[in-house]
Amino acid sequence: MTEEVENKPANDEADKKDDKVLIKKWGKEAIDVGYTVLPKALLQGQARLKISATDLAVLIHLIEHWWRPDEMPWPKKARIAERLAVTPKIVQRSIARLEEEGLLKRVNRFNNGRRVSNEYDLSPLVERIKAVSLDMAKAKEEAAQAKRKAVRPGARKRTQAAA
Repeated sequence: MTEEVENKPANDEADKKDDKVLIKKWGKEAIDVGYTVLPKALLQGQARLKISATDLAVLIHLIEHWWRPDEMPWPKKARIAERLAVTPKIVQRSIARLEEEGLLKRVNRFNNGRRVSNEYDLSPLVERIKAVSLDMAKAKEEAAQAKRKAVRPGARKRTQAAA
């Protein structure tokens, strides 16, 4: 899951270390404004998830508005369009494609009987990313095993003989 961190106080040594690494990479000014965490599986699994470049940009902006796990984001399409320098219609089409691919669900929202910006349920994306992540972890382990076999070809025979 992701979270936006705005002037996050470091709670322990791991947080402090993470913040220092981010500051070294991006600069204190950038990190002080806040940052959004994205799973590597989203970026590396983009083709598998059938996400175009525009769809990914829209999705990243939706994720940027997702601050708490139990509260889904509800940014206006116009705001996303403005940030991406595209029309709201392009954002609307992209959201529709993401919904068709089963990566998000649009939920109508109302305030005093008036319709307001949609809420975007990203739980389908989270589930799909879990599957991609598991496959990535499995592939990484298989590659590590293949490397061990290549480096120590006789190790398997000794291990089996000892068992």
